[in-house]
Amino acid sequence: MSEGDAIWVGCFDLDGAGPIAGPTGPVRSTYSRARVMVRLHKAPLGYIHVPVEPENTLVSRVRAAAATTLAEPLRRHLDRDRFFDGLANSGDWTANVACPRHFPASGGSGLSIVICTRNRAESLRVCLRALQRTTFTPVEILVVDNAPISDETRNTVIAAAAADGRVHYTREPQAGLSRARNHGLTHARFEIVAFTDDDTMADPDWAAVLAAGFAADPETVCVTGLVASGSLDTGCERYFDSRYSWGKEFEARQYDLAEHRHPSRFYPFRAGMFGTGANFAVRRRDVAAIGGFDPLLGAGGPGLGGEDLDMFLRIILAGGRISYLPSALVWHKHRADTAALAEQVFSYGHGLGAYLAKHLSSSQLRTQLLAKGLPQARGVSIRMRQAVRESQLQSSGRRLVADEVRGVAIGALHYRQAARQASQTLSGV
Repeated sequence: MSEGDAIWVGCFDLDGAGPIAGPTGPVRSTYSRARVMVRLHKAPLGYIHVPVEPENTLVSRVRAAAATTLAEPLRRHLDRDRFFDGLANSGDWTANVACPRHFPASGGSGLSIVICTRNRAESLRVCLRALQRTTFTPVEILVVDNAPISDETRNTVIAAAAADGRVHYTREPQAGLSRARNHGLTHARFEIVAFTDDDTMADPDWAAVLAAGFAADPETVCVTGLVASGSLDTGCERYFDSRYSWGKEFEARQYDLAEHRHPSRFYPFRAGMFGTGANFAVRRRDVAAIGGFDPLLGAGGPGLGGEDLDMFLRIILAGGRISYLPSALVWHKHRADTAALAEQVFSYGHGLGAYLAKHLSSSQLRTQLLAKGLPQARGVSIRMRQAVRESQLQSSGRRLVADEVRGVAIGALHYRQAARQASQTLSGV
């Protein structure tokens, strides 16, 4: 693949005076195309795709394209902003959460940010640098070092803590992302606990938006946000971006079992519809009430993934509400090479299979799979083929599809085996 296929990723604030910022650096001549997230008042409206050259007119061209391509979301945002009369007084939830410039940067009971990491100190450094720019107070940044093989993560956190007293270190000796997440919940200082991954870069207003999501609706148990691709330099990154729809929804939404039901035929079981584990926050007491994260799921556990899907579903089934706010923005660094991406998509498929195996005891899910599973599978197949085309990976892309499908089948089998073993252990058999 040539360098000319690379897409530069940028972010542009319509109401700002600055240039277009790139989450991973400035635009370079090696790029021919740009994908620019356009925001107003820090609220994402959508993407603009333009040629990079001539670079000196990039801002004016993006601004002009936004005025037409994003005219409708721009109008909606301005209408909601015009009628906003404060979080405490407005009865319109969508208006209350539409515009981050109205969100307080301090107050409330505070927010704990938890990063669960394992032997990835360099990625963690980048993640921490972004989080230390957060505008919200009071906040703590708690790093959970999960079953480390060295002191590198601890030393990285200690160095960050020396410059920022909000940063803290804790260690979970048992491997597994669910165990690390549960450890973070237990050791977090505040009732609202936000999670992100060590391969993300959070927007400075991320924590403020999450806190505002809970303030806008006391019934909200979980707030999720937008996870945008931070780099599209390689075919592998473009494959991931096309395959997983983490950064494509720009309208705030709510989900529950009563008045906020999604029209999907698989609601509420459809994987990924509520958000992803790289960007969410929960009320700690509500998550504790449903038993925390399942240690049989998640990276490092028998399921290899799926703990976020499982948590979101259990929140909904327990009568809770999830609020999705696109202004809660983090940038994600996708795997850049085929071997790393193959391992990741296999794990994602494995986690999905484990998630489905766990919840097949639900008669509702079994009925939905029997009645609507084939059309759903066709839809996933279409997205996979589209990802292969857009990434230009060809045979490598087709192998990625096979890896994910294989992971689903193996994940379902492994979860059932692990659950049976855990049950026998508890019963003393």
